[in-house]
Amino acid sequence: MLEMKDNILNKSVLPVTGVLLAGGKSSRMGRDKAFLDYLGKPLIEKGLEELRSVFSEVIISTNSPERFQCYGEKKVTDLYPGCGPLSGLQSGLQAAQFGYSFFVACDMPFIDPEVIRFLAGYCGKHDVIVPEVDGVLHPLHAFYHKNCLPLITEYLEKRSFKIIDFYPRCSVRIVREEEFRRFPQVARSLKNANTVQEWQELQTL
Repeated sequence: MLEMKDNILNKSVLPVTGVLLAGGKSSRMGRDKAFLDYLGKPLIEKGLEELRSVFSEVIISTNSPERFQCYGEKKVTDLYPGCGPLSGLQSGLQAAQFGYSFFVACDMPFIDPEVIRFLAGYCGKHDVIVPEVDGVLHPLHAFYHKNCLPLITEYLEKRSFKIIDFYPRCSVRIVREEEFRRFPQVARSLKNANTVQEWQELQTL
């Protein structure tokens, strides 16, 4: 993992795939969250810019690839449609060029490359690297290795769609809140919007 550590230190792109999850139905928001306006640009563009600054490869996970044709990144669709974000993990890992992939939801306007690079420092010995802040795990702001693919597929096949359900069967590194001492902004970087009210509240930050 020397190459990964060197890249983290010198801020060059990491040999990792970044996957932006934009496949949700946005039913509670009432419109496609990927195209919510944030400081004059759609959230999808904000997320792509942040991921491009960190990763060698960036993928958009979406079930409506035609909506994202203006972006040059590879688009992947769910092989198990209608099964939620777990299906996005499955298709993203399968399409990824690298062993590790970082998955993040498109409705997170405060994605922080420094926090992502810090989490990447734990890659190498574990199948999953996931942050825990305020006692809550954030599986849609986490690293997953291709080793997880058989398990994810198994859980999709048996219609068990909660991401953390497969965690006990692989090597998981939970990065606790106290380990983010250098990043007082970490809680903000993990915020997302599911409803109009949540989106309005985020815009006041």
